[in-house]
Amino acid sequence: MLRVLVVGYDKMLNALISGSVYAGHKVVGAMRIDRVNYSKFALFLKDIFSPTHDLAIIRAFGAKDINAKSINSKEFVKEFEKLRPDVILVGSWSEKIAPEIAKLPRLGTINCHPSLLPRHRGANPYFWTIFSGEDLTGVTFHYVNEKFDCGDILMQEAVTIDLNMTSGELRNRCSKFAQGMVGELLDKLEKGEIIPRKQDDCHATYECQIEYKDTIIDFKKSKLNIHNHIRALKPWYTPIFKNNNRQIAIKKHRLLALEDKYQNAPIGSIVFENSKTIIVRALDCLVEVSK
Repeated sequence: MLRVLVVGYDKMLNALISGSVYAGHKVVGAMRIDRVNYSKFALFLKDIFSPTHDLAIIRAFGAKDINAKSINSKEFVKEFEKLRPDVILVGSWSEKIAPEIAKLPRLGTINCHPSLLPRHRGANPYFWTIFSGEDLTGVTFHYVNEKFDCGDILMQEAVTIDLNMTSGELRNRCSKFAQGMVGELLDKLEKGEIIPRKQDDCHATYECQIEYKDTIIDFKKSKLNIHNHIRALKPWYTPIFKNNNRQIAIKKHRLLALEDKYQNAPIGSIVFENSKTIIVRALDCLVEVSK
């Protein structure tokens, strides 16, 4: 049985904790992103009046809720020394982990990244894989080193992307895969049965943070590109389009055949509007938008 410390957020934090415990390993502590995002006093009040699901999961599995402002802090090192974990598991974490922290556990620090590395390194691979129109992604467990998502791969499985799947739904599917994979990973680590393999940088892609410009839908693109862009943004970002001086949020969308009477309408123009619906001329279709 390995002693595990989990550093993570939301679905992936849940997956790594529960998957480790269900496989018979002991999660001795967990650090949640709330520690980074809130001051101690603000988090104290939040934990009383509006506790997050992350805190509930940590408490439910009897792990120590690590009190440190950063994974790279002296406070984290002190907590580590008290808990003596064999391995640190990381899932959905925004901080870059210092090499000296990654080397603390005897079995290393391992990140769970929701893509088929070396493709889609970096931020929000859920968005970028769907935006790119891919129908296959994956979950990769790899060692943490000095560069984001570049460490040696320990375990990897493919995950299919359905045609109408949103980024949020893909996140849920990848988390389920991670939950099932992490027990096998820990078992093989304990027995020394995993041979790390280098990532091939020739096939690497690196994604940046999503910016405002990435939320703007371009109706000059094909209907498949438009559909992929809108679903890739959901549920964390609101797709928008601009028409003259208006900025319109897309709550729901539906792709319609391009009728003959709208063939000469300018691309991006509104061809119909009422109190609930807007229809926009796109490159090869009409897009019905719910306000």
